[in-house]
Amino acid sequence: MSYTRHFSKTITVHYSGSVSYPASQSGGSKSYSGSTKETIHFNVTVDTDPFDKSVEHMKDGVDLLTGSVAATEAAQVSSIRENSARIGQTIISGFFKTVKSDISQQITELRTRTDALLVQLNELAKRCNDKRRQMGVDYQRISSRYSKIFDDLNKELDNRIHSIDEPVFRLTRQTDDIGSGAEKLVSAAAVSAGENARVHAEISASLAKRQAVNAIEKGHRFLQVQYATDRLLNRCLRPGGEQQTITTPFCVTDTTTGPGTSRTDVYASPMLGTIPAEQLADRLPADACGATVSDDDARIIAEYFNSEVASAMQADTSEHSRRVAELTTRLFNLSNTAAPGK
Repeated sequence: MSYTRHFSKTITVHYSGSVSYPASQSGGSKSYSGSTKETIHFNVTVDTDPFDKSVEHMKDGVDLLTGSVAATEAAQVSSIRENSARIGQTIISGFFKTVKSDISQQITELRTRTDALLVQLNELAKRCNDKRRQMGVDYQRISSRYSKIFDDLNKELDNRIHSIDEPVFRLTRQTDDIGSGAEKLVSAAAVSAGENARVHAEISASLAKRQAVNAIEKGHRFLQVQYATDRLLNRCLRPGGEQQTITTPFCVTDTTTGPGTSRTDVYASPMLGTIPAEQLADRLPADACGATVSDDDARIIAEYFNSEVASAMQADTSEHSRRVAELTTRLFNLSNTAAPGK
């Protein structure tokens, strides 16, 4: 579209110079300067038709290019979206397939290990049940054996104490006979005879008591060894924390100290604590319990037992001590704590 513009401009012109003039009188030159202003008016007409046509043509080309670029961009975005979705789906599918394969492999390995462990656990459970039944049978057998051994030991100790106290019993009976016959004598003779009888009875009772105490101490050492063995075996046979009844032998002696008087002494294992002597007979049963002893433990117990018996024999070499040692050794050899081969 053509258009015309009007412009005006005021221009200021500065000038200067000098002039020479011929000599009339003196001659010379003269300088001059000054300025002037001039306003200039002009009109500018611009013909834009060719340019407008060119711009219009360019605009059509740009619009066409813009549409082409937009279509290309839309196609590219759609292609990128489709390719991204396809790639993402492929990656996700591959990832889950890999994880599934890994998990399946782990499940297979764990199932194999679990089956093997289950078979092993079943075998161990079967062995434990067999061992439990065997231990129950052994426990019953050993309990019955120890019950018989301790019953025999109690009977033997009872017979031995009565055998040791036989002189005292006989002296007591003779003293009673003398006391009844002394009633016919004078009172002084009766009193003297009674005092002498009591003195002899006390002396005999003291001697018998000493022998009985020696025998009980030897039996007590043996019972301590048995008790230590039972504790070791009970830790294997009984679960921890379970209440159990433990039986142990004890010995009650009744010593006659004079006509119509006697003293009762109780010798028991330290495991019974501080139970009063008068309550032991009512609170303790006569049987005992035990457990199977290994060959190594049996050998150690046998060595300790033999050393204790030898030490006791060195301390007391009397005939009575020898018989007690032989009886104790024979009873020990009958038990399952004896060394193998005995």
